[in-house]
Amino acid sequence: MLATTQHSSLIPLYRLLIASTLLALVAVLAYFVLPERKERILPDQVENYHLFFDSTQGGQTLAQWVDEKQFSFKCLAAAGNSGTPYCGLSINIGKAAQDTMYSQYQRMELKINYHGNNQRLRLKMHNFNPANPKGDNRETLKGLDVSFTQEETLAPIVLRDFAWIATESSPFSDNTLDVVIDLVPPITAGEHVIQLEYADLYGQLLPAETWYLGVAIFWLCSNLLFITRHLVLQERRIRNDSKRLSTLAHFSDDLQQESQRYKLLSNTDPLTGALNRNGFAHEIGQRVSNEILLRNTTMMVIDLDHFKRINDKHGHDAGDLVLRDVAQVIHKNTRANDLFVRWGGEEFILFCEDTNAQHALLIAEKIRAAVEAMPIRHDEKTLSVTISIGIGVVESQEHFEALFRRTDQALYRAKHLGRNCVVLSEPEADAK
Repeated sequence: MLATTQHSSLIPLYRLLIASTLLALVAVLAYFVLPERKERILPDQVENYHLFFDSTQGGQTLAQWVDEKQFSFKCLAAAGNSGTPYCGLSINIGKAAQDTMYSQYQRMELKINYHGNNQRLRLKMHNFNPANPKGDNRETLKGLDVSFTQEETLAPIVLRDFAWIATESSPFSDNTLDVVIDLVPPITAGEHVIQLEYADLYGQLLPAETWYLGVAIFWLCSNLLFITRHLVLQERRIRNDSKRLSTLAHFSDDLQQESQRYKLLSNTDPLTGALNRNGFAHEIGQRVSNEILLRNTTMMVIDLDHFKRINDKHGHDAGDLVLRDVAQVIHKNTRANDLFVRWGGEEFILFCEDTNAQHALLIAEKIRAAVEAMPIRHDEKTLSVTISIGIGVVESQEHFEALFRRTDQALYRAKHLGRNCVVLSEPEADAK
């Protein structure tokens, strides 16, 4: 029972531990569906920008703004353009680029809108190294150079490699970031409209190691909390159970005492303190097998003489007083092993084992004389009471019913002899 109780008390703890483990597992898997962190670098972080084209160097390609605020421009290329024509837009992010930790992002999306007939466009993203300011600019650039077709501009262009971009820990911490969009030579003659609509960085909301460490700490702390709470509750439950068991033990003792008291009351006549018929039947059942009585078992049937007159003349209170006093006299003249029974009304039975006829006569006569000599005071009056006693003694073996019958007949003869006397039943005579 105790083991079952302990096991049942652990069930809530097991459930909490399983729930916390499942939540931790869900949190681990939830990392893959977390929303991404997004940062717009273009046009938000632009420091300066300019158009570049070869007509400034004697070429035949010209660049003009269509909408400067929207970074929309057009390149006008003449037919038969010789040399290496170029036309495009250069945007410098400048100081803002140094404050952005590009290593924390996984990809960049750029939206470029193009209307024209050139086969390819080019996107360049470079860090400028000022260590050799007098040298060729091409030697000071480090970055990304990709080309794409007109059809590819229908969707955002995705870039995923930022290892070349300067960070605060790199030797190029003072670099500026240049974003260049231009036409790839040979440039088709005609008008080419280009717009750099936006450039967005996308990365994890939290680093994976930070997220998993947080999940592990949460799981450990929650389990520790659950176990601590369970131990506190268990300790409190044990204290309460101890108090309850102590209370139940006292209550059980009280119940046993109360049970014994009620058992005694159920087997005892409340007026005289003698056994009632139920109590007598219980005691006889404990002592006698199959109601067969052994030799020298004695039964005395005792009846108060003219008891009805006492009730009629002095009232039932006087009658109850007489019954109590007579019962006390009989109690005083019996042994601990004898059974004293109120059989009904004013009639009593005294059941004695190991008592022969001679000894039974001595006991009965002693009781009769004591009752006769006893004064009973009621309402300043003295009442005199006498009793008649019939005695039956088992000579060999006898059934209880037979002994009671002939003992009652002996009492009947005592009544006819004038009452206030003792009559011993003789089995031989009764048998005749």
